[in-house]
Amino acid sequence: MKQDVKGNFVRGDQNIAGRDNNITNYLTGLRHLRPRPVNPDKLMPANRFVSPGDNFDKASQAVRLHFGGMANVHIVVLLAPEKHGCRSAGLRLLAATNVASDRVFELLPDWDEPDVDCLPEERGAGYLLNLRSVTQPLPEAFYSGLVTYASTLRKAGSCMVIVTTKAAWSQARSSGPQPEILVTEIDRPSPTIVVRKYLESDGQTRDRSGWIDDKESVFHGLLPQDCAPGEAVRLALIIAKAKGIRDTDALDEYRGWESHLSTDWFGGGSEGVETRAIRIAGAFLNKAPAEVVLNSADLLLDAPKIKFPKLEGGLLAMPDAPKRLEPAEISFDAVTGTASLVHESQGPAILRYVWTKHRQLTEEVLTQWLQDISQGPAKNHLDAIAAALTQLAETVGVTPIFDLAKGWLSDSNKRHQGLVGDLLSELAVHPALGSQVRAELATWADRKKWPERQCTVARACSGPFGKAYPSQALTRARYILNSPGTDEARKEALNAVRALAVDDELAPLVTDTVVTWITNAGKSIGTDRQVFFDVFSVPPSADQLENEPLAVALTKPGEAGEAIRQRLFEAWQHVIRYSEDPAQAQQVLLSWRAGAEGDCLPAGPVVDLIIALGRTMGIGAPFIKAVVKAKGPLKDALIDALLTDFIQDVEVEHDPLAEPRGSESGEPHPRNPSEPEHGTQ
Repeated sequence: MKQDVKGNFVRGDQNIAGRDNNITNYLTGLRHLRPRPVNPDKLMPANRFVSPGDNFDKASQAVRLHFGGMANVHIVVLLAPEKHGCRSAGLRLLAATNVASDRVFELLPDWDEPDVDCLPEERGAGYLLNLRSVTQPLPEAFYSGLVTYASTLRKAGSCMVIVTTKAAWSQARSSGPQPEILVTEIDRPSPTIVVRKYLESDGQTRDRSGWIDDKESVFHGLLPQDCAPGEAVRLALIIAKAKGIRDTDALDEYRGWESHLSTDWFGGGSEGVETRAIRIAGAFLNKAPAEVVLNSADLLLDAPKIKFPKLEGGLLAMPDAPKRLEPAEISFDAVTGTASLVHESQGPAILRYVWTKHRQLTEEVLTQWLQDISQGPAKNHLDAIAAALTQLAETVGVTPIFDLAKGWLSDSNKRHQGLVGDLLSELAVHPALGSQVRAELATWADRKKWPERQCTVARACSGPFGKAYPSQALTRARYILNSPGTDEARKEALNAVRALAVDDELAPLVTDTVVTWITNAGKSIGTDRQVFFDVFSVPPSADQLENEPLAVALTKPGEAGEAIRQRLFEAWQHVIRYSEDPAQAQQVLLSWRAGAEGDCLPAGPVVDLIIALGRTMGIGAPFIKAVVKAKGPLKDALIDALLTDFIQDVEVEHDPLAEPRGSESGEPHPRNPSEPEHGTQ
């Protein structure tokens, strides 16, 4: 049966003016850092912002005069140590320009080496390049590239604010000042003023702004003058919900519940052992079902180094859930059955305390207990454990978390790989800890002797880390694919790439990256070619095609879809020309055709691709001939299309009056496999 694929491919050359140039620009744009919309007026409203000193005020005045005008300055660099409110200052600086609030974007450093070529160049945009996590001095090439980039921004009517540290910017001093780039150091804003402005910005808390200066208030004199703006905001939030000017519970919350931790909760003695176990379980499993919290606490009580004696009568002798939870200040929801900390801030405080003040308990009991509950009562609540450990890392750093993760992974348990992968994926996007975590993930990915760690990295790459830093995630996945410790590690890394390839926003970048792995000059394509085949394999059925990278690549609309299909075409060109095993490549392309014939793939784009390859490789080439002549519904359509192209070529060749097709210059132009038939749009 002859299958009708009319309208899906081009018979003869066709070129739409500027089309291929646009696609080239689009593909180049894929290498840019992805702009993430940020609205300064929502994230840092003017009525809550406190100026970080005179230098910032001068910079703010300068951008009002320069950005959008004829002056040269279109990049401002704000230098400050960590926790100085640099990001907020950068947002307010962009708000001072004439850039519309819906055209302000934040850029995260999704690179392994700083590269100006990765910076976007959209018109009428304001960019916040957040380099707070960069700890090493920026390379000299980055500074020299910024000078050219500043000129590009000026022509586009755009601007950029870079927030970083003096240490990272140190190399720029040797090259001297640049008129196109304004560099200024800012101070830490007054924490007292931060608290006042935060409270005054809300009509319901405006009358509390004086509590911080009132000597009768428990909140008077709490803030050191060198504390971070974030710490001042934390106090403002506590004051905003306090019961009154002398609310000692609110004071304890601000102080991290230290008095309760050292005396009431962990003061020692056997009487409070059960309550302590429930507190620890609740800290790790906040808002989990009460049954999960209590069963986890019972496992802790039964740990070999604790062996708390059980009541005679067992479960029948125990009080009900609310009565067991209440002494630990954990509430019970009778409708949902969940257990929640009365004060959520107690959870991080408890974990921080036991991890720093009870090291013996942590190392000899809690590490193993966490493994036990993650396979037992808490196995369906690993996200709660991961969230608790993320909060813990903010205090104790990532090293203890990685040590804990290595212990979990030592038994090669799949659940532990999932838990650790999700945990590290969350930590990899943390604004303060992320840089260190991403670097460690690269080390883990490159060590085939630890395949369980490679599997964990692959899991992290398919999570928040891969969504926020796709280029870095793909690089780490490739480390694994190039040197997997086990088949399972390779499979997990492949799944991570496939997961990113079906993301609507990331699909073009992933396709471009995988094809680049193949086509890089001077590189062996054996491993990368197989990755290309495996990532873009034919779906087993027509169900859930939105989760299949090849189906997504062939059906994505617009310029993004054209760019993806152009890259697939270029990949096949390279594979056919340089493959050491053409028979395997031929079978893969035949499987694509069979997938189109079996409704597992859209027929039009597959036909387009095969016809385009026939035109560029020659319709008589054995590789293409075998793919076209294979039995199947598309055989006649493919032959007809190729013969029509051949006849048109011959007619033009023998017609001295015929205009050259392809481009105005008369140069031959390979057809984009996704271009429509003549007369279609």
